[in-house]
Amino acid sequence: MKRRAVVVAALLGPAATFAQTADWTIVPGKRVGPIDAGASEARLVELFGRGNVAKESFEVEPGVAMPATIVFASDPTRRAIVLWRDETRSGPESVLIRGERSVWKTDKGITLGTPLATLRRINGKPLTLIGFGSDVGGTVLDNDGGALTELGTPVKGERTGRTLVLRVEPDPSQRDSQAYQEAIGDFELSSESQTMRTLNPRVFSLMVDIATK
Repeated sequence: MKRRAVVVAALLGPAATFAQTADWTIVPGKRVGPIDAGASEARLVELFGRGNVAKESFEVEPGVAMPATIVFASDPTRRAIVLWRDETRSGPESVLIRGERSVWKTDKGITLGTPLATLRRINGKPLTLIGFGSDVGGTVLDNDGGALTELGTPVKGERTGRTLVLRVEPDPSQRDSQAYQEAIGDFELSSESQTMRTLNPRVFSLMVDIATK
């Protein structure tokens, strides 16, 4: 039976092989599934199939666009946006995953929809984030010396070693609540604050750095 599976995989090609192995694990600073420092757009086509790879540009901030490739653009649960270092589209700089739910998950179990309370438990220490209502609202700033070293560690007033940027937001049903109104603004909030405990926002965006070879 195993021999037959290998033969079928060989006949169907690399895209079918990935579908069978289904490696959706994110290792911040290293890879997003099979997407690593050696990836190119051509390699993504080999891995995922031409119909699942779309060449795009992506606006990382107003007026600033980067060359990008979207994997599984029509499937929100599998979609990943690969941002390239240059127009050659070889060597990804980072991979962006955002939305409500995703099959992509970090090696510590973080994915879209993970609550702030869970992040705090995994980290083992409080987390600090930016208030809501701006282009960077809900960004988790660092790990405060906790276990989530991929979020960056504060050292002498600076944050170092960040390979994963998480952004969180509360459930839309809470947008009119007093707690949400208190959390709007360009200031820092602790996961231990009553406001954050009440809102318990969830991850809606993961930006994963891919280290160069």
